[in-house]
Formats: sequence, C-alpha cells, structure tokens
Amino acid sequence: MRTIGQNITFYRKKTGITQEKLAEICEITPQAVSKWENDLSCPDVTLLKRIARAFGVSVDMLLEEDENAVVAFVTEEKAKGKLLKMRVVDGEDRVMINLPIALMEIILKNKELKNSIHITDKDLMKSVDFEKVMELASLGIIGKILEVQSGSSLVEIWVE
Repeated sequence: MRTIGQNITFYRKKTGITQEKLAEICEITPQAVSKWENDLSCPDVTLLKRIARAFGVSVDMLLEEDENAVVAFVTEEKAKGKLLKMRVVDGEDRVMINLPIALMEIILKNKELKNSIHITDKDLMKSVDFEKVMELASLGIIGKILEVQSGSSLVEIWVE
C-alpha cells in the first residue's frame, strides 16, 4: 500500500523533476515537498491537479495505491511518441500489436491501407471504432482506452 507521499516521490523521480522544481510549480517551498514525500504532511487538495499535470498523470494515479491506474493525461506533444498497443485473444489464439501513434494515424487516413489490414476475422475486432480510439489518444490520454470481451474473445487497446 503506497501513500500519496510515496506516489509523489515515485512520479517525481520517474519524470526527472527535482523537489525544488516541483516546489516552484506548486508555488510552495522545497521543504513542503520534502514533508509530503516523508509523509509528514499532505499537499493541499487545490494542488493535486497541478502536481498530477507536472508528472503527466491523472489525479487518480497520484492517489492510487499502485502505479497501474487505468487512465492518465499527457500533453499532445508527449503523446506523439507513444505506442498504441492492442491485444486480441480468441480462445487459444493471442495477438499482440504495438504501433506508434503516428503510424496508426497514417493507416487510418489511407483507406486502401486501412482496408488491407486484418488482425482477425472476429466480429468483436471489427466493432472497434479506431477513429474514436485515435481521437482519445490524440487528446493525450494514456492507459487502457478499451476493453471488450465476448465469450472467449477479448480485445484490449491502450496507449503507452
């Protein structure tokens, strides 16, 4: 079980932000950040959005007990280098696909290319609206975007 102080430390180090820089972003002292990270105090609720944005995560992720929260937001610029990951499970068959967001955008814009790609013949995959998935990805959403299950078939799509 992780505390908010431990999450702040984890995400601050993960993004390479110093305590001083985080203090500057939040318009507080570096000592206050140190107190958060040592669980001696907690950030004011009004600062949670600012802290989460600095780390490129959602407030939910900042408050979660583990780092595998479902969805986060990043700037559009940071989203450009992300991967669209798909997992299709059909009984015993499993397909994992990792596509750069930029490549998926090209595929969706080219009808001939789009129609030539078949991941599976299952109706479950055909029902995925990839334009909507890419719209969410282009908004800067990272994490799991879609999970559809029907019987032994499963489709998961996320951005990392």
